[in-house]
Amino acid sequence: MSSTQPDTAQAAQLWKPFLFRAAVASAFGVLTIFWTDPSVHVMSVAGGLYLLLVSVAVLWAERSLRATGAIPTWLAGSAPAVLAIAALLNLWIHTDRMFAQVGALALVLAGVVELVIGFQQRGKHFAAKDFLLVGAISVLTGVLLPVFQNLGAHALMGVAGGGAVITAVILGLAGLSYRHDSLENSDSRARPEAVN
Repeated sequence: MSSTQPDTAQAAQLWKPFLFRAAVASAFGVLTIFWTDPSVHVMSVAGGLYLLLVSVAVLWAERSLRATGAIPTWLAGSAPAVLAIAALLNLWIHTDRMFAQVGALALVLAGVVELVIGFQQRGKHFAAKDFLLVGAISVLTGVLLPVFQNLGAHALMGVAGGGAVITAVILGLAGLSYRHDSLENSDSRARPEAVN
């Protein structure tokens, strides 16, 4: 997804959290599409679980970046912490306002962190464009949530689900690409050794 060639070790560390987040986002997106009349309780529980699982995926991806020295330690835990707090608040308090405003704050802050990572690593890390795209989608989704606050659970889940579906497509393609690259590179390294 980037002009920079993936390093096998980095690609091997990133494809799993990317695919995990893509699967979580896909499941939430499908739920928002097919649940035609969700209550505020359904929205809060589904949204809370979605944010909680996204925080796990973001933590996993950012730890992989930190392990390779791509991002500083202080940055690696900030987005997951904000997402987890928003998730717990939504699981506890079931209102449109909570979902729209706390979810918006968490998505915007997490998106800004991903944008910072993307800009810092542009031209250096193969996944920089993916972080830029996903960060921009998170920020846009977060900005839109409060706009639809008065339209109820269906509209709020639609906005959040739309962002989730786009995120799922981007990270799904990236994760599969990095998985292929890491497996192909490890196979090509193993072949000469087998011949000798």
